[in-house]
Amino acid sequence: MCGIFCAIGQNNDVSCHLHSALEELLHNRGPDVQDKLIVDNVLLAGNVLWQQGAAPQKQPLVENDLVLLFNGDLYNLDEKKLKSEADSAWLIKELNKCNMNEDEQLLALLQQLEGPYCLILYNRREKALYFCRDALGRNSLIIERHPNNCLKLMSTSCPVLEHMATAALELPPLGLYKLRLAQLNECCLYPWQPLNEQMQQQLSTLQTAMEWSMRLGQTIAPSWLLDKLLQVSSFDLYALAAGDIPLELLHERLLGNEAVQQALSKLDELLQRSVAARVLHTAPVCRLCGDSGSGRCSHAKICILFSGGIDCSILAVLADKYVPPSEPIELINVAFERVAGAADQSWSVPDRQTSLQSLLELQRLCPQRSWQLLQVNVSREQLQQQLAAHIRQLIYPLQTVLDESLGCAFWFAAAAADSTARVALLGSGADELFGGYSRHRNAWRRAGPSAASRELALRQELEMDWQRIPARNLARDDRIIADCGKTARAPFIEEHLAQFVRSLAPQQRCCYALPEGVGDKLLLRLYGHRLGLRDATLLKKRAIQFGSRIADKRQQATQISEYLRFDSLQPNGVQ
Repeated sequence: MCGIFCAIGQNNDVSCHLHSALEELLHNRGPDVQDKLIVDNVLLAGNVLWQQGAAPQKQPLVENDLVLLFNGDLYNLDEKKLKSEADSAWLIKELNKCNMNEDEQLLALLQQLEGPYCLILYNRREKALYFCRDALGRNSLIIERHPNNCLKLMSTSCPVLEHMATAALELPPLGLYKLRLAQLNECCLYPWQPLNEQMQQQLSTLQTAMEWSMRLGQTIAPSWLLDKLLQVSSFDLYALAAGDIPLELLHERLLGNEAVQQALSKLDELLQRSVAARVLHTAPVCRLCGDSGSGRCSHAKICILFSGGIDCSILAVLADKYVPPSEPIELINVAFERVAGAADQSWSVPDRQTSLQSLLELQRLCPQRSWQLLQVNVSREQLQQQLAAHIRQLIYPLQTVLDESLGCAFWFAAAAADSTARVALLGSGADELFGGYSRHRNAWRRAGPSAASRELALRQELEMDWQRIPARNLARDDRIIADCGKTARAPFIEEHLAQFVRSLAPQQRCCYALPEGVGDKLLLRLYGHRLGLRDATLLKKRAIQFGSRIADKRQQATQISEYLRFDSLQPNGVQ
């Protein structure tokens, strides 16, 4: 994980655009090694959190005419290369082999990459800047337009009065963007895939904000998008679950179906591979031992943001298979004060209760593992202080009440005082893929009695949620968690896994004829049961903002948060 920054201008000094407050935020993301470079009035700065290779790799990397900033993880590289060098070092070598006079070889290289990443590449010979986020938009890259024709790209921003942007937004993960220094008002986009209506709307918003004239180049078409998907035997969870079946027998009956088992076996293969990659590809020392130089460390390197629900419980069981037996795994649970200063304050919020319940299951299934449940308790005073002074900058440029609640919950969890982990596993994506939100059930219910109309309505709702997950969740969560010196990794949002689950019909993923906590995400609950989980497979979905008691149910999630407004900044950046 890295904090990367690029400022590009035509006739102004770009060095002034990396101010001290922003430098501090970027350093939080990459505390191990830092460097910066100015070339052709382009400022590039990199801050690295060591996760791959035998030693930390400084950025930016320079090879001949190319200068690279890279933030992310590539999971489909040769295992030996991953152990010996950082993926950024591998990538700059591969980029240097490309004929950069033409873009086809660069596009062919990007076509093969798998994993969460964003990159900024400057070609000194051509005086051209390339930048992108991966096709699933898992890592943050903010783009800002400033006065005097200055453009900034950065992992996280820090709006202060002296350096306020004219326009700022999360870069839409639509493909590879290309700008030439001499023509900063003209941009070429090589899209990952043909642009649908929602993507075209995102591109139009970007074009207007940056005052660009846009041109579309050839489609990149990442190789995983062309996966030959496993054709599972047909099955319908509604038909299989029909009849008066006691809940305690339902899972056993469904698991007895051969087609269901075939789908679960493929899910197991893909999810285990995803978890393994995200657990094993990290530095051999924890955050505390990184500077000791001893190379020996028995502290936790992996944590799981843990509500006790089915998603994170499954990740915990799978992580146990790949984390060395002698190392603990942290389970981080956060609870917020319900009433400020209440004399009889209790931290027994719903997520705390389910985390304790599911911890017992993990101890039963994996008794040799040291499970460290870190209970983070946050007072209303602490919440307001950190939100006003710091967290609001990480959430920027987003502004809603929902962004505020989720951003704060994740930040306090990732900032747990006793945590030594470098990697935080998240259950993000499971609800979008398997049908875990109440709006999915409502779409099915509103569509009428016809099975075909219900399937169509639900498929459309699931697809809409999947398409907008980068803008709703991923970049914000990356900024929040990385600020605490951790890399956020979401095993459910993996290329081949997502392709497989999305190839299944809605009635093969969920069954809303069954009650909440049973029919939603039913295929995933069956997988949890197959792993040995019992209580966790029957827990109702609860959003973290409600399970941790941070949110006020009287507020609308989409309304603008007063804490996140930056239209009346004082010179020091605080309202």
